[in-house]
Amino acid sequence: MSEVENMVAEAKKPGVFKIVDAVKNRAYPTSQIEIFIDEDSAFDISELNDQINKISMEMETLGLDKKEIDKIMKRRDEILDKRDNLIESMGGTKYTFHLRGISEGRRNEIFEMCTEKYPIKYEKNRNALSGETEKVEIEEPQRDSYFTSLLWEAYIEKVVSPSGDEQVGISFDEAEELRASLPLAAITMISEGIEKMRAATALFMLSVNEDFLAKS
Repeated sequence: MSEVENMVAEAKKPGVFKIVDAVKNRAYPTSQIEIFIDEDSAFDISELNDQINKISMEMETLGLDKKEIDKIMKRRDEILDKRDNLIESMGGTKYTFHLRGISEGRRNEIFEMCTEKYPIKYEKNRNALSGETEKVEIEEPQRDSYFTSLLWEAYIEKVVSPSGDEQVGISFDEAEELRASLPLAAITMISEGIEKMRAATALFMLSVNEDFLAKS
């Protein structure tokens, strides 16, 4: 089962899932991302996590015999130990970001806010092959940055500090500051986590609709 499918299964567990809550976004899939402020160590942990994910994919490959599986498992355990020791040594710099999915409608509203502030503009280019004139959207980095910060504000449900203190949600200004100040590896992890949440939410709503219609 993929990470996205696991998020959906968790959101639909008995006692957690309610159709009304799903419609109101409260029951949407969630995930947690551990961020380390120590940039060098954060990069090393990210690299180790990538290695672990690759090994997990190898484990799913058909045709492996027991000897090959044992070798892969040993390598995975060694990497896990190395990663866990690194995490333990820098525990004072770990912040946990809790993400919760939002509806596609809400995401579209956010994008409309961005295009209202930074309207989409086009320029005309001539296609070198056909000779026809084409309308091409002009890139707008400010709109892209604005959209990303609004998504962070919408998706980040809370942040837990190394001492266990919690901050519920973040403001747009805080999202801007985090994107300017966090290590690159941390920014990438959060942005990728948000995109996974979008996929999980879409799958969640699809499965909810199927279940609902099947029982109607």
